[in-house]
Amino acid sequence: MGWLFLCPAIAYGGEMHLFEPQCVAPTSCLLGQSPVWSPSEGLLWWVDPNRAKLHRYNPKTGNARRYDLPLKASVIALSQGELLMAGEQEIGFFDPSTEEYTRLAKLDGEPEGNRINAGGVAPDGSFWFVTMDGNEADARSAWYRLTPDRQIHPLNVKPVVIPSTASFSPDGSTFYTCDTTEQEIHAFDVEAGERLTNRRIFTTTSSGAGYPDGSTIDSEGYLWNAEWDGARIVRYSPEGAVDRTIKLPVSRITGCCFGDRDLKTLYVTTARTGLTSFQMDMQPFAGSLFAIATDIQGRPCGEWSGR
Repeated sequence: MGWLFLCPAIAYGGEMHLFEPQCVAPTSCLLGQSPVWSPSEGLLWWVDPNRAKLHRYNPKTGNARRYDLPLKASVIALSQGELLMAGEQEIGFFDPSTEEYTRLAKLDGEPEGNRINAGGVAPDGSFWFVTMDGNEADARSAWYRLTPDRQIHPLNVKPVVIPSTASFSPDGSTFYTCDTTEQEIHAFDVEAGERLTNRRIFTTTSSGAGYPDGSTIDSEGYLWNAEWDGARIVRYSPEGAVDRTIKLPVSRITGCCFGDRDLKTLYVTTARTGLTSFQMDMQPFAGSLFAIATDIQGRPCGEWSGR
């Protein structure tokens, strides 16, 4: 059954001010990630794969709820009132109203020890996701595209050790992903909705301590990236220049998406896995969900168009 958390909406005091992070759900996730805003429900969903949990936040009440999952889902997406989720080496559906999970497909031909790590919905309604070495040692990642008719096709992306994020420009012509280990965000041209060409380095985070993780794209085509061990969110222009930096009171930032009715609230997931006792003392809200009020409108989270 689900568990309910009552969360003070003023964890960092008072009303929300523009670009000031506020802890809204102190859920202590080991690895909170893949935030998705559901406009029809007015809810924010995300997962904690290390604990096989699904989390839900209601900004109207300030309450958060936790669900047990039958798999360590790393990625979720909206799908006809359910959640499409991918983790380990499979994809399935979870219905929060019944808390029932239905497997859609198992991956074939993946190396032993590989697991799904990241993903997202493309403008055409297909679901893109990537596997990686679960030990984070070898460059053996592989990207796939789940079409609306439930077919899984490989994508032509060079393997890396830790691949993160799956984001698209507003017109769908550019695909962004991260080579986290090398501190690079890559961009590709998208041809015919599925073929990737002209791979290039969009930007790097090597000048700081952070490693690029999850991202989202706003209505102006700017990319917002969460920096693992960087304690910040960075907004990049379509040309890859730093436009804005937002510091957070925790170091391991994992992902972000826009939500609320006007899509001007940036929700940010974080992690506490691997932190020392001293680091935990210095950042007690590590693993929490944060909200940042902005004056920039985001874009809706994509919904898988299959059934």
